[in-house]
Amino acid sequence: MNISEEVRRLGTSGIKAIQTTFPRGDNFFFSISRFSDPLYSYTLLIPVAAVVHISLAIDMLMVSVMAEWSNTLLKWLFMDHRPFWWVHETDIYGKGPRPHLRQTPLTCETGPGSPSGHVQGASSLMYVIVQHVIHTFLMSSKRIDDSRKRHLGITLWTSYTLLMILVGISRLYTATHFPHQTLLGLVAGMFTARLFADKGQYTLTETWHSASSWKMFLCGVVMTAVSFGAYWLQRLLGIDPQWSVRLAFKWCEHPEWIHVNTTPLFSLVRDCGSMFGLALAAPIATRIHSQVQDNIIVRMVCTLALMVAFQVASDFVPTSDVRLFYGCHFILHVVKPFLLFLGIPKVARLLKPKQH
Repeated sequence: MNISEEVRRLGTSGIKAIQTTFPRGDNFFFSISRFSDPLYSYTLLIPVAAVVHISLAIDMLMVSVMAEWSNTLLKWLFMDHRPFWWVHETDIYGKGPRPHLRQTPLTCETGPGSPSGHVQGASSLMYVIVQHVIHTFLMSSKRIDDSRKRHLGITLWTSYTLLMILVGISRLYTATHFPHQTLLGLVAGMFTARLFADKGQYTLTETWHSASSWKMFLCGVVMTAVSFGAYWLQRLLGIDPQWSVRLAFKWCEHPEWIHVNTTPLFSLVRDCGSMFGLALAAPIATRIHSQVQDNIIVRMVCTLALMVAFQVASDFVPTSDVRLFYGCHFILHVVKPFLLFLGIPKVARLLKPKQH
């Protein structure tokens, strides 16, 4: 008996049960799934956090980059299937009937299935947010006694757990992941957040916060080199890095549901570009302590303008040439963190009203 195939078969039964139990759950589960999409973090959550607290936004971007980058490499390593195409490709059902998994506009993702990128990204990002709220606002408050702080902390972590369960179920509902892939994504996401945004002895938080531009630039070079190396190593081993993309096109019921931003290459371009953008804004420790001196109204207006400009620029990127497409998106993701964490705060400080 093939254990991995049996695990997928059991997972398929679970997916079928969820889709049958919640026949009208599209709006709810679609909202949860879109909220956990890494693209949503880059385009909305991180810019909004930069207005509220730049330290939080910087940590959110770093864990988003490292979570998605490591997730893509793990997907290439594990080469696991997604439910919506596996039920058609597997031989475990023999000549008998195969389970019918309902496809949705969010189903036809093109990367390998394990670990879940949505769960890994959301678990790392929300971990950073909860931890930041507890340590920056809750624990430093003198108006709340220790007992209430403890209860509020438990409430926040309970909410985090419930949200992660909903994200996992939403990915099963859309037939994009098996249960074991969501669990692996949860563990990987929490590990990423602990390593790059936690305050502790065995973390890298203080290291990259205080790193110079050259050191951060070197990290971007290493990430890019590893990404290219992983891609071409598969080619040399006779493995098509785009095998999952072909299966997605083969079994997706509606080709218009397939989007280029779900491909592994797009994720790597976004992550490597963002790391170079962080390098341009380094040292990060300087940016973290600069926000108290600027004008919040100017920061809000400039951030909103940047979000709109970035979306317009993304829409105008030509799709006829693959190299040009990825090259333009790489440049956009280099520029965005630089403006978000260095350019906009400088403008906000210059336009701050003088105090008499």
